[in-house]
Amino acid sequence: METECTIAAVATPAGEGGIAVIRISGKRAVDICGKVVKAKKPLSQYKARRAIYASIFEGDKFIDDVIVTLYRSPASYTGEDVVEISCHGSTYIAQLIINLLIKNGAEPAQPGEFTKRAFLNGKMDLAQAEAVADLIKAKTESSRRVAAMQLKGGLSKKLSEMREQLIKVMSLIELELDFSEEDIEFASREKVLKLIERIKEELEYLLQNYRRGRICRDGINMVITGLPNVGKSSILNCLVQRERAIVTETPGTTRDTIEEILDVEGIQVKIIDTAGIRHSGDLIEKEGVKRAKEAVNIADLVIMVLDGSGETGEEETSLIKWLKDKKTEILCVINKTDLPMKKSEEDLNKIIPDLDKVYISAKTEKGIKELIRKITEHALKKGMPGGEEILITRERHKTALQNAVVHLEKAYDSIQKNMSQEFTAFDLRGAAQEIGSITGSITTDQILDNIFNEFCIGK
Repeated sequence: METECTIAAVATPAGEGGIAVIRISGKRAVDICGKVVKAKKPLSQYKARRAIYASIFEGDKFIDDVIVTLYRSPASYTGEDVVEISCHGSTYIAQLIINLLIKNGAEPAQPGEFTKRAFLNGKMDLAQAEAVADLIKAKTESSRRVAAMQLKGGLSKKLSEMREQLIKVMSLIELELDFSEEDIEFASREKVLKLIERIKEELEYLLQNYRRGRICRDGINMVITGLPNVGKSSILNCLVQRERAIVTETPGTTRDTIEEILDVEGIQVKIIDTAGIRHSGDLIEKEGVKRAKEAVNIADLVIMVLDGSGETGEEETSLIKWLKDKKTEILCVINKTDLPMKKSEEDLNKIIPDLDKVYISAKTEKGIKELIRKITEHALKKGMPGGEEILITRERHKTALQNAVVHLEKAYDSIQKNMSQEFTAFDLRGAAQEIGSITGSITTDQILDNIFNEFCIGK
Protein backbone atom coordinates (compact mmCIF):
# COMPACT_ATOMS: atom_id res chain seq x y z
CA MET A 1 0.00 0.00 0.00
CA GLU A 2 1.28 3.47 -0.93
CA THR A 3 -0.14 6.13 1.41
CA GLU A 4 0.30 9.82 0.76
CA CYS A 5 -0.08 11.00 4.35
CA THR A 6 2.38 10.52 7.21
CA ILE A 7 0.68 9.86 10.55
CA ALA A 8 1.74 10.62 14.11
CA ALA A 9 0.39 9.73 17.55
CA VAL A 10 1.42 9.19 21.15
CA ALA A 11 1.81 5.42 21.53
CA THR A 12 1.96 5.30 25.33
CA PRO A 13 -1.08 5.61 27.65
CA ALA A 14 -2.38 9.00 28.74
CA GLY A 15 -1.02 10.27 32.05
CA GLU A 16 2.33 11.16 33.54
CA GLY A 17 5.19 8.67 33.43
CA GLY A 18 8.93 8.43 33.06
CA ILE A 19 8.81 8.27 29.25
CA ALA A 20 6.25 8.95 26.52
CA VAL A 21 6.72 7.40 23.07
CA ILE A 22 5.58 9.19 19.92
CA ARG A 23 5.27 7.17 16.73
CA ILE A 24 5.44 8.59 13.19
CA SER A 25 4.85 6.46 10.07
CA GLY A 26 4.84 7.27 6.36
CA LYS A 27 7.14 8.10 3.47
CA ARG A 28 7.79 11.62 4.89
CA ALA A 29 8.37 10.42 8.47
CA VAL A 30 12.14 11.08 8.49
CA ASP A 31 11.77 14.39 6.63
CA ILE A 32 9.08 15.73 8.98
CA CYS A 33 10.94 14.64 12.12
CA GLY A 34 14.15 16.14 10.75
CA LYS A 35 12.53 19.58 10.90
CA VAL A 36 12.07 19.46 14.69
CA VAL A 37 14.79 17.00 15.81
CA LYS A 38 18.30 18.40 16.23
CA ALA A 39 21.14 15.86 16.53
CA LYS A 40 24.87 15.82 15.68
CA LYS A 41 23.99 15.37 12.02
CA PRO A 42 20.79 15.45 9.95
CA LEU A 43 18.35 12.69 10.87
CA SER A 44 18.30 11.29 7.33
CA GLN A 45 22.02 10.46 7.57
CA TYR A 46 21.64 8.05 10.50
CA LYS A 47 21.42 4.29 10.04
CA ALA A 48 18.21 2.48 10.82
CA ARG A 49 17.66 0.73 14.16
CA ARG A 50 20.01 3.03 16.06
CA ALA A 51 19.08 4.98 19.20
CA ILE A 52 19.98 8.65 18.59
CA TYR A 53 20.33 11.21 21.37
CA ALA A 54 18.78 14.47 20.17
CA SER A 55 16.72 17.50 21.17
CA ILE A 56 13.37 18.83 20.01
CA PHE A 57 13.17 22.47 18.97
CA GLU A 58 10.37 24.73 17.82
CA GLY A 59 12.44 27.18 15.83
CA ASP A 60 15.03 28.35 18.38
CA LYS A 61 12.88 27.31 21.35
CA PHE A 62 14.14 24.19 23.15
CA ILE A 63 11.35 21.72 24.01
CA ASP A 64 12.94 18.51 25.36
CA ASP A 65 15.87 16.10 25.15
CA VAL A 66 14.79 12.85 23.48
CA ILE A 67 15.92 9.48 22.11
CA VAL A 68 15.02 8.92 18.46
CA THR A 69 14.90 5.50 16.73
CA LEU A 70 14.61 5.08 12.96
CA TYR A 71 13.08 2.14 11.10
CA ARG A 72 13.34 2.04 7.32
CA SER A 73 10.76 0.57 4.95
CA PRO A 74 9.99 -2.29 4.62
CA ALA A 75 11.71 -3.44 7.84
CA SER A 76 9.33 -1.73 10.25
CA TYR A 77 6.07 -2.47 12.07
CA THR A 78 3.95 -0.73 9.43
CA GLY A 79 6.16 -1.57 6.44
CA GLU A 80 6.78 2.17 5.96
CA ASP A 81 9.49 4.49 7.27
CA VAL A 82 8.86 4.80 11.01
CA VAL A 83 10.36 7.16 13.57
CA GLU A 84 9.84 6.72 17.32
CA ILE A 85 10.59 9.60 19.67
CA SER A 86 11.00 8.84 23.37
CA CYS A 87 10.53 12.05 25.37
CA HIS A 88 9.94 12.81 29.03
CA GLY A 89 6.55 11.51 30.14
CA SER A 90 4.71 14.79 30.56
CA THR A 91 1.39 14.78 28.70
CA TYR A 92 1.99 18.45 27.88
CA ILE A 93 5.41 17.78 26.32
CA ALA A 94 4.12 14.82 24.30
CA GLN A 95 1.21 16.86 22.95
CA LEU A 96 3.54 19.77 22.20
CA ILE A 97 5.74 17.48 20.06
CA ILE A 98 2.66 16.03 18.30
CA ASN A 99 1.49 19.56 17.48
CA LEU A 100 4.94 20.38 16.08
CA LEU A 101 4.89 17.27 13.86
CA ILE A 102 1.40 18.13 12.58
CA LYS A 103 2.49 21.71 11.94
CA ASN A 104 5.31 20.33 9.78
CA GLY A 105 3.13 18.04 7.65
CA ALA A 106 2.06 15.00 9.67
CA GLU A 107 -1.56 14.05 10.26
CA PRO A 108 -3.08 12.71 13.51
CA ALA A 109 -3.34 8.90 13.43
CA GLN A 110 -6.77 7.29 13.69
CA PRO A 111 -7.45 4.39 16.10
CA GLY A 112 -5.52 1.31 14.95
CA GLU A 113 -4.09 3.07 11.90
CA PHE A 114 -0.51 1.88 12.45
CA THR A 115 -1.63 -1.75 12.65
CA LYS A 116 -4.04 -1.23 9.73
CA ARG A 117 -1.08 -0.09 7.60
CA ALA A 118 0.89 -3.12 8.79
CA PHE A 119 -1.97 -5.34 7.55
CA LEU A 120 -2.36 -3.52 4.23
CA ASN A 121 1.41 -3.69 3.66
CA GLY A 122 1.48 -7.45 4.26
CA LYS A 123 3.33 -7.34 7.58
CA MET A 124 0.54 -9.39 9.22
CA ASP A 125 -2.85 -10.82 8.29
CA LEU A 126 -6.19 -9.72 9.70
CA ALA A 127 -6.38 -12.44 12.37
CA GLN A 128 -2.92 -11.44 13.61
CA ALA A 129 -3.93 -7.76 13.62
CA GLU A 130 -6.90 -8.63 15.83
CA ALA A 131 -4.52 -10.54 18.09
CA VAL A 132 -2.48 -7.35 18.55
CA ALA A 133 -5.58 -5.63 19.98
CA ASP A 134 -6.30 -8.65 22.18
CA LEU A 135 -2.71 -8.72 23.46
CA ILE A 136 -2.88 -5.04 24.38
CA LYS A 137 -6.08 -5.65 26.35
CA ALA A 138 -4.96 -8.95 27.92
CA LYS A 139 -5.49 -8.90 31.68
CA THR A 140 -4.80 -12.55 32.53
CA GLU A 141 -2.53 -15.42 31.50
CA SER A 142 -5.26 -17.16 29.50
CA SER A 143 -6.09 -14.04 27.43
CA ARG A 144 -2.37 -13.38 26.87
CA ARG A 145 -1.68 -16.95 25.83
CA VAL A 146 -4.49 -17.27 23.28
CA ALA A 147 -3.69 -13.83 21.79
CA ALA A 148 0.04 -14.65 21.56
CA MET A 149 -0.73 -17.92 19.78
CA GLN A 150 -2.91 -16.11 17.26
CA LEU A 151 -0.29 -13.37 16.78
CA LYS A 152 2.33 -16.04 16.04
CA GLY A 153 0.11 -17.13 13.15
CA GLY A 154 -1.18 -20.45 14.52
CA LEU A 155 -4.81 -19.82 13.48
CA SER A 156 -3.81 -18.13 10.22
CA LYS A 157 -1.59 -21.02 9.14
CA LYS A 158 -4.29 -23.60 9.83
CA LEU A 159 -6.96 -21.64 7.95
CA SER A 160 -4.66 -20.78 5.04
CA GLU A 161 -3.81 -24.45 4.51
CA MET A 162 -7.50 -25.37 4.38
CA ARG A 163 -8.28 -22.50 2.03
CA GLU A 164 -5.46 -23.42 -0.37
CA GLN A 165 -6.65 -27.04 -0.51
CA LEU A 166 -10.20 -25.93 -1.31
CA ILE A 167 -9.02 -23.53 -4.01
CA LYS A 168 -6.88 -26.23 -5.62
CA VAL A 169 -9.77 -28.71 -5.78
CA MET A 170 -12.21 -26.01 -6.90
CA SER A 171 -9.85 -25.04 -9.74
CA LEU A 172 -9.72 -28.63 -10.98
CA ILE A 173 -13.50 -28.94 -10.88
CA GLU A 174 -13.92 -25.63 -12.73
CA LEU A 175 -11.41 -26.87 -15.31
CA GLU A 176 -13.70 -29.84 -15.97
CA LEU A 177 -16.35 -27.37 -17.15
CA ASP A 178 -14.15 -26.52 -20.13
CA PHE A 179 -14.09 -30.22 -21.07
CA SER A 180 -17.70 -31.03 -20.22
CA GLU A 181 -18.33 -32.63 -23.62
CA GLU A 182 -15.37 -35.01 -23.17
CA ASP A 183 -16.62 -36.03 -19.69
CA ILE A 184 -13.11 -35.74 -18.19
CA GLU A 185 -12.66 -35.88 -14.41
CA PHE A 186 -9.63 -33.99 -13.13
CA ALA A 187 -10.50 -34.33 -9.44
CA SER A 188 -11.46 -37.70 -8.01
CA ARG A 189 -14.88 -37.30 -6.41
CA GLU A 190 -13.98 -39.79 -3.70
CA LYS A 191 -10.92 -37.72 -2.74
CA VAL A 192 -12.90 -34.49 -2.88
CA LEU A 193 -15.53 -35.94 -0.52
CA LYS A 194 -12.82 -37.04 1.92
CA LEU A 195 -11.22 -33.57 1.76
CA ILE A 196 -14.56 -31.86 2.43
CA GLU A 197 -15.22 -34.21 5.37
CA ARG A 198 -11.80 -33.55 6.89
CA ILE A 199 -11.95 -29.76 6.54
CA LYS A 200 -15.52 -29.71 7.84
CA GLU A 201 -14.42 -31.67 10.92
CA GLU A 202 -11.56 -29.25 11.57
CA LEU A 203 -13.86 -26.23 11.25
CA GLU A 204 -16.45 -27.80 13.55
CA TYR A 205 -13.74 -28.49 16.13
CA LEU A 206 -12.80 -24.79 16.09
CA LEU A 207 -16.47 -23.86 16.40
CA GLN A 208 -16.99 -26.23 19.34
CA ASN A 209 -14.15 -24.48 21.17
CA TYR A 210 -15.33 -20.95 20.34
CA ARG A 211 -16.96 -20.52 23.75
CA ARG A 212 -13.72 -21.48 25.48
CA GLY A 213 -11.76 -19.14 23.21
CA ARG A 214 -14.15 -16.31 24.00
CA ILE A 215 -13.75 -17.03 27.72
CA CYS A 216 -9.94 -16.98 27.37
CA ARG A 217 -10.19 -13.57 25.71
CA ASP A 218 -12.96 -11.90 27.71
CA GLY A 219 -13.13 -13.99 30.88
CA ILE A 220 -15.96 -15.77 32.66
CA ASN A 221 -19.22 -14.13 33.67
CA MET A 222 -20.03 -15.52 37.11
CA VAL A 223 -23.42 -14.46 38.47
CA ILE A 224 -24.38 -14.70 42.15
CA THR A 225 -28.13 -15.18 42.41
CA GLY A 226 -30.79 -16.36 44.82
CA LEU A 227 -33.75 -15.15 46.87
CA PRO A 228 -33.46 -11.88 48.83
CA ASN A 229 -31.45 -11.92 52.07
CA VAL A 230 -29.63 -15.22 51.47
CA GLY A 231 -26.17 -13.55 51.68
CA LYS A 232 -25.29 -12.87 48.04
CA SER A 233 -23.66 -9.49 48.70
CA SER A 234 -21.80 -10.87 51.74
CA ILE A 235 -20.35 -13.60 49.52
CA LEU A 236 -19.21 -10.98 46.99
CA ASN A 237 -17.49 -9.05 49.78
CA CYS A 238 -15.76 -12.24 50.98
CA LEU A 239 -14.51 -13.07 47.49
CA VAL A 240 -13.08 -9.60 46.77
CA GLN A 241 -11.91 -9.15 50.38
CA ARG A 242 -13.48 -5.71 50.86
CA GLU A 243 -16.85 -4.11 51.57
CA ARG A 244 -17.85 -3.81 47.91
CA ALA A 245 -21.61 -4.25 48.40
CA ILE A 246 -23.92 -2.83 51.06
CA VAL A 247 -25.09 -5.57 53.43
CA THR A 248 -28.14 -5.23 55.70
CA GLU A 249 -30.71 -7.56 57.17
CA THR A 250 -33.42 -5.86 55.09
CA PRO A 251 -34.44 -8.05 52.12
CA GLY A 252 -34.05 -6.28 48.76
CA THR A 253 -31.09 -4.08 49.76
CA THR A 254 -29.32 -4.79 46.45
CA ARG A 255 -31.34 -3.18 43.66
CA ASP A 256 -28.86 -3.22 40.78
CA THR A 257 -26.09 -5.50 39.55
CA ILE A 258 -22.64 -4.96 41.10
CA GLU A 259 -19.55 -6.12 39.19
CA GLU A 260 -16.02 -6.96 40.31
CA ILE A 261 -13.08 -8.60 38.52
CA LEU A 262 -10.93 -11.41 39.93
CA ASP A 263 -7.90 -13.13 38.40
CA VAL A 264 -8.46 -16.83 39.10
CA GLU A 265 -5.39 -18.88 38.16
CA GLY A 266 -4.79 -16.76 35.04
CA ILE A 267 -8.46 -16.51 34.02
CA GLN A 268 -10.47 -13.32 34.38
CA VAL A 269 -13.67 -13.87 36.34
CA LYS A 270 -16.24 -11.11 36.34
CA ILE A 271 -18.33 -11.52 39.49
CA ILE A 272 -21.83 -10.08 39.15
CA ASP A 273 -23.87 -9.68 42.32
CA THR A 274 -27.58 -9.32 41.63
CA ALA A 275 -30.81 -8.33 43.32
CA GLY A 276 -32.73 -11.09 45.06
CA ILE A 277 -35.19 -12.75 42.68
CA ARG A 278 -38.76 -12.66 43.97
CA HIS A 279 -42.20 -11.29 43.06
CA SER A 280 -42.47 -7.66 44.12
CA GLY A 281 -44.83 -4.73 43.58
CA ASP A 282 -42.02 -2.21 44.12
CA LEU A 283 -41.07 -0.68 40.72
CA ILE A 284 -37.37 -0.27 41.59
CA GLU A 285 -37.08 -3.80 42.97
CA LYS A 286 -38.90 -5.18 39.90
CA GLU A 287 -36.30 -3.51 37.69
CA GLY A 288 -33.54 -5.02 39.84
CA VAL A 289 -35.07 -8.50 39.46
CA LYS A 290 -35.31 -7.98 35.69
CA ARG A 291 -31.61 -7.09 35.53
CA ALA A 292 -30.74 -10.06 37.71
CA LYS A 293 -32.48 -12.40 35.29
CA GLU A 294 -30.73 -10.75 32.32
CA ALA A 295 -27.38 -11.33 34.06
CA VAL A 296 -28.19 -15.03 34.53
CA ASN A 297 -28.96 -15.30 30.80
CA ILE A 298 -25.36 -14.32 29.88
CA ALA A 299 -23.67 -16.23 32.72
CA ASP A 300 -20.99 -18.87 32.13
CA LEU A 301 -21.27 -19.95 35.76
CA VAL A 302 -24.13 -19.31 38.19
CA ILE A 303 -23.53 -19.26 41.94
CA MET A 304 -26.97 -20.18 43.30
CA VAL A 305 -27.11 -19.17 46.97
CA LEU A 306 -29.53 -20.95 49.32
CA ASP A 307 -30.18 -20.07 52.95
CA GLY A 308 -29.29 -23.21 54.88
CA SER A 309 -31.04 -21.87 57.99
CA GLY A 310 -34.36 -21.35 56.20
CA GLU A 311 -37.14 -23.67 55.10
CA THR A 312 -37.46 -24.57 51.42
CA GLY A 313 -40.49 -22.67 50.16
CA GLU A 314 -42.36 -22.33 46.90
CA GLU A 315 -40.32 -19.29 45.72
CA GLU A 316 -37.04 -21.13 46.29
CA THR A 317 -38.26 -24.27 44.48
CA SER A 318 -39.50 -22.13 41.58
CA LEU A 319 -36.16 -20.30 41.37
CA ILE A 320 -34.18 -23.57 41.35
CA LYS A 321 -36.36 -24.94 38.54
CA TRP A 322 -35.98 -21.73 36.52
CA LEU A 323 -32.19 -21.78 36.88
CA LYS A 324 -31.87 -25.46 35.97
CA ASP A 325 -34.01 -24.90 32.86
CA LYS A 326 -31.42 -22.34 31.69
CA LYS A 327 -28.92 -25.20 31.11
CA THR A 328 -26.17 -22.99 32.57
CA GLU A 329 -23.49 -24.48 34.79
CA ILE A 330 -24.56 -24.05 38.42
CA LEU A 331 -22.55 -24.16 41.64
CA CYS A 332 -24.89 -24.33 44.63
CA VAL A 333 -23.74 -22.47 47.75
CA ILE A 334 -25.54 -23.23 51.03
CA ASN A 335 -24.93 -20.16 53.19
CA LYS A 336 -25.51 -19.29 56.88
CA THR A 337 -24.09 -22.54 58.24
CA ASP A 338 -23.22 -20.61 61.43
CA LEU A 339 -26.95 -20.79 62.27
CA PRO A 340 -28.99 -23.89 63.09
CA MET A 341 -29.53 -25.72 59.79
CA LYS A 342 -33.09 -26.36 58.61
CA LYS A 343 -32.02 -27.85 55.31
CA SER A 344 -30.64 -31.36 55.80
CA GLU A 345 -28.40 -33.14 53.31
CA GLU A 346 -31.38 -35.36 52.51
CA ASP A 347 -33.59 -32.33 51.77
CA LEU A 348 -30.94 -30.77 49.53
CA ASN A 349 -30.42 -34.02 47.60
CA LYS A 350 -34.14 -34.01 46.84
CA ILE A 351 -34.26 -30.47 45.42
CA ILE A 352 -30.75 -30.28 43.90
CA PRO A 353 -29.56 -33.89 43.51
CA ASP A 354 -27.31 -33.26 40.52
CA LEU A 355 -25.63 -29.96 41.46
CA ASP A 356 -22.16 -29.33 42.83
CA LYS A 357 -22.57 -28.02 46.41
CA VAL A 358 -20.42 -26.14 48.90
CA TYR A 359 -21.36 -25.16 52.48
CA ILE A 360 -20.23 -21.76 53.79
CA SER A 361 -20.84 -19.00 56.27
CA ALA A 362 -20.24 -15.61 54.70
CA LYS A 363 -20.46 -14.10 58.19
CA THR A 364 -17.59 -16.13 59.69
CA GLU A 365 -15.93 -16.85 56.29
CA LYS A 366 -16.05 -20.57 57.05
CA GLY A 367 -15.95 -22.51 53.77
CA ILE A 368 -14.91 -19.49 51.64
CA LYS A 369 -11.59 -21.14 50.73
CA GLU A 370 -13.49 -24.19 49.54
CA LEU A 371 -15.82 -21.95 47.52
CA ILE A 372 -12.83 -20.26 45.87
CA ARG A 373 -11.36 -23.69 45.11
CA LYS A 374 -14.62 -24.75 43.46
CA ILE A 375 -14.80 -21.52 41.42
CA THR A 376 -11.18 -22.05 40.33
CA GLU A 377 -11.99 -25.62 39.30
CA HIS A 378 -14.92 -24.47 37.17
CA ALA A 379 -12.93 -21.58 35.66
CA LEU A 380 -9.94 -23.72 34.68
CA LYS A 381 -12.22 -26.31 33.11
CA LYS A 382 -13.82 -23.63 30.96
CA GLY A 383 -11.05 -21.26 30.07
CA MET A 384 -7.36 -22.13 30.16
CA PRO A 385 -5.94 -23.04 26.72
CA GLY A 386 -3.55 -25.94 26.66
CA GLY A 387 -0.05 -25.65 25.21
CA GLU A 388 -0.17 -24.67 21.55
CA GLU A 389 -3.95 -25.05 21.29
CA ILE A 390 -5.54 -22.91 18.56
CA LEU A 391 -8.81 -21.22 19.49
CA ILE A 392 -11.11 -18.75 17.76
CA THR A 393 -12.08 -15.85 20.00
CA ARG A 394 -14.32 -13.51 18.01
CA GLU A 395 -17.91 -13.59 16.83
CA ARG A 396 -16.67 -12.60 13.35
CA HIS A 397 -14.55 -15.76 13.16
CA LYS A 398 -17.41 -17.91 14.41
CA THR A 399 -19.88 -16.57 11.82
CA ALA A 400 -17.41 -17.03 8.95
CA LEU A 401 -16.64 -20.63 9.94
CA GLN A 402 -20.34 -21.45 10.33
CA ASN A 403 -20.97 -20.13 6.82
CA ALA A 404 -18.01 -22.13 5.50
CA VAL A 405 -19.42 -25.34 7.02
CA VAL A 406 -22.80 -24.69 5.32
CA HIS A 407 -21.04 -24.28 1.94
CA LEU A 408 -19.06 -27.49 2.48
CA GLU A 409 -22.21 -29.42 3.33
CA LYS A 410 -23.86 -28.18 0.14
CA ALA A 411 -20.79 -29.10 -1.93
CA TYR A 412 -20.75 -32.57 -0.39
CA ASP A 413 -24.44 -32.98 -1.13
CA SER A 414 -24.12 -31.86 -4.76
CA ILE A 415 -21.34 -34.42 -5.39
CA GLN A 416 -23.33 -37.26 -3.87
CA LYS A 417 -26.35 -36.35 -5.98
CA ASN A 418 -24.20 -36.15 -9.15
CA MET A 419 -25.24 -32.56 -9.74
CA SER A 420 -23.45 -30.30 -12.23
CA GLN A 421 -19.89 -29.24 -11.37
CA GLU A 422 -21.04 -25.60 -11.22
CA PHE A 423 -22.86 -26.24 -7.94
CA THR A 424 -19.89 -27.95 -6.31
CA ALA A 425 -17.42 -25.32 -7.53
CA PHE A 426 -19.70 -22.49 -6.35
CA ASP A 427 -19.92 -23.84 -2.79
CA LEU A 428 -16.23 -24.73 -2.57
CA ARG A 429 -15.46 -21.16 -3.62
CA GLY A 430 -17.92 -19.88 -1.00
CA ALA A 431 -16.24 -21.93 1.74
CA ALA A 432 -12.79 -20.68 0.68
CA GLN A 433 -14.01 -17.07 0.70
CA GLU A 434 -15.50 -17.37 4.18
CA ILE A 435 -12.25 -18.87 5.52
CA GLY A 436 -10.25 -16.19 3.71
CA SER A 437 -12.32 -13.42 5.29
CA ILE A 438 -10.87 -14.31 8.70
CA THR A 439 -7.26 -13.77 7.67
CA GLY A 440 -8.11 -10.88 5.35
CA SER A 441 -7.37 -12.66 2.06
CA ILE A 442 -10.88 -11.47 1.15
CA THR A 443 -12.23 -8.46 3.00
CA THR A 444 -14.12 -5.17 2.75
CA ASP A 445 -13.53 -1.62 3.96
CA GLN A 446 -16.45 -1.98 6.36
CA ILE A 447 -14.90 -5.04 8.04
CA LEU A 448 -11.54 -3.24 8.32
CA ASP A 449 -13.15 -0.15 9.84
CA ASN A 450 -15.04 -2.25 12.41
CA ILE A 451 -11.90 -4.13 13.43
CA PHE A 452 -9.42 -1.26 13.65
CA ASN A 453 -11.80 1.13 15.37
CA GLU A 454 -11.44 -1.14 18.44
CA PHE A 455 -7.74 -0.21 18.71
CA CYS A 456 -6.27 2.57 20.78
CA ILE A 457 -4.71 5.53 18.97
CA GLY A 458 -0.98 4.99 18.53
CA LYS A 459 -1.11 1.26 17.75
